[in-house]
Amino acid sequence: MSDVDALLLLKGSFTNSARLSSWTQGSSSGPCDPKAPWDGVVCLHGVINGLHLADMGLSGSINVDALSHFTGLRSVSFIDNNFSGPVPALGRLHALKAIYLSRNQFSGPIPGDFFDSMTRLKKLWLNGNAFTGPIPASLAKATALLELHLEDNDFTGSIPALDLPSLTSFNVSNNKLEGPIPDIFTKFNASSFLVNKDLCGEQLGGSPCRKVAHNGSGRVAAMCVMAVLLVCLAMYTIKTRDKSGEREIVTLGKARKEVEKGEASPETGQSSRKGESTHRHRRTGSSMKPGGTGGKTGGSGDDSGGGGGGGGAGDLVMVNEGKGVFGLSDLMKAEAEVMGSGGLGSAYKAVMANGMALVVKRVRDMTRVGKESFDAEMARLGRLTHPNVLPPLAYHYRKDEKLLVYEHIPKGSLLYVLHGDRGLDHASLDWPTRLKIVRGIAQGLAHIHAVLPFIEAPHGNLKSANVLLSLNFEPLLVDYGFLPLVNPAQAATVMQALRSPEVLAGRPISPRCDVYCLGVLILELLTGKFPSQYLTNVKGGTDVVNWATTAIGEGREAEVLDPAIMSGGKSSVPEMKRLVHVGVECTEADPDRRLVLKDAVDRIEEVVAAEAQRATAARSHAAYVRDGAGERSVRRVGSIGERSARRSDDSCSFAIS
Repeated sequence: MSDVDALLLLKGSFTNSARLSSWTQGSSSGPCDPKAPWDGVVCLHGVINGLHLADMGLSGSINVDALSHFTGLRSVSFIDNNFSGPVPALGRLHALKAIYLSRNQFSGPIPGDFFDSMTRLKKLWLNGNAFTGPIPASLAKATALLELHLEDNDFTGSIPALDLPSLTSFNVSNNKLEGPIPDIFTKFNASSFLVNKDLCGEQLGGSPCRKVAHNGSGRVAAMCVMAVLLVCLAMYTIKTRDKSGEREIVTLGKARKEVEKGEASPETGQSSRKGESTHRHRRTGSSMKPGGTGGKTGGSGDDSGGGGGGGGAGDLVMVNEGKGVFGLSDLMKAEAEVMGSGGLGSAYKAVMANGMALVVKRVRDMTRVGKESFDAEMARLGRLTHPNVLPPLAYHYRKDEKLLVYEHIPKGSLLYVLHGDRGLDHASLDWPTRLKIVRGIAQGLAHIHAVLPFIEAPHGNLKSANVLLSLNFEPLLVDYGFLPLVNPAQAATVMQALRSPEVLAGRPISPRCDVYCLGVLILELLTGKFPSQYLTNVKGGTDVVNWATTAIGEGREAEVLDPAIMSGGKSSVPEMKRLVHVGVECTEADPDRRLVLKDAVDRIEEVVAAEAQRATAARSHAAYVRDGAGERSVRRVGSIGERSARRSDDSCSFAIS
């Protein structure tokens, strides 16, 4: 069986595989053709060593027999698809180093011997499914594991004492695990274990594991203890489950089940930003006021690490009152839906009792500074006001985790609209709209650099996932200014600016790292391709920087342009090419030769002005042609009428004769 036959066999096991249109028997190029590689196929020296099929709307099954054909296969990614049923038998592929099945609908137990022969496995991401049963003890055989993510499932039983000396990233939160946390996991903090109601250990407060009594009073006492624990952890138990039309919604204060008709569709974004305020207030009680100040109500009295200058852990600190004032209890009553997770943590959509939609980001790794410094940084970010910048509204401080509250933007992120959505929003991304987005991103970034000049890279995490789109496709930048807050050990993996070439080469971070990220975004919008520059764990995507740089050197700029913008704007190709050059100059590997932000903004404005001038000229020409053609048509009709009258007179005259 050839590679082509094996890939087509794999494709045949999928349903809804329209995104794999390049996988065809009669394709003029092979799967590893560097000029036209098959979508999602990653090759090394002409050998298929990875399949990156994330977020392609795939369902059906995964044909492991077809995958076993590829002896050089090292990583598989099926993240954010619609696969269901038991876990595919990937344990047969002993040479795999990375398996990514996150955010599908896989269910049922994982066989106990699944990982017996996977001694090379380094990265395993099974989070966001519905797996049940115990965590397989055979994971102990995968001694090379670096990353193990099992959160947001329904695993039960105890956590096995897995002796994995290389493990650096571990998460089993949001399951149904019980018993003590093995001592071998003491290097991981509470965020790795939260929302397992019967789990206990030093990471979860150090309280001894409870023993359930068999008499009635013992059961009552145990229920009381559990109720207290649930209240304490309520802020972190935001989760949904869709099973057989029944959705369990765990709110920030209580849980209930409601039966829904049809399928639930997860949200992926947040809404238009309005207003701004510089006042800050600690809120724990309910307020739901459209504005004003209010006061602190219902404080917890806990002084173990709250926010807002000495408040308790239950405080909610308002840093921007543009959407009104609300308290912690308002959030606790809000219905919440999981929106997804990223490098910094998870995001949830919370709908308040008054209908206002918010996004609550549960953030890890922001423990670089103490509470007072964190308060000051969040207050500064909350004061930002610009049409292309979305400020935080409020935050909740804890030592190990923070909650950041933003306005919800319904259309979602640029990443989703450009690469994940294939509906009306994606169809609306024509050339004028993409140019508008580029201009807004550049202007918002320039404002952030102007007000946060003391940060090495003032945004620090600029990428399409952190650009939200308002209803009229105006871009809104989020997750900026976090570089001083994130632990240096984690920053390299979660902050996009630290993936610029000079930082990877050991040079210091600078504002030009943000310019590099801006260039990648420009090329992403022009090509329509997912940049490989965003990936750290999976090989894949398109190296848009190298592709565009090579195309410019060979005078083939038009070849990198997304056909979706070429089809409706061929007359704008010169402006598109100019913007390709801007993107490449922003991504120059040597930061000293890279554009500074001001010059990049000026160059983008020149493209905008040239496009406006071209569009005006085109409209004027069209009007001239239309009006001139009408006038000529009138004259032509008149002359035809005169000739017809003369012919009629002649005919009559002839007939009378």
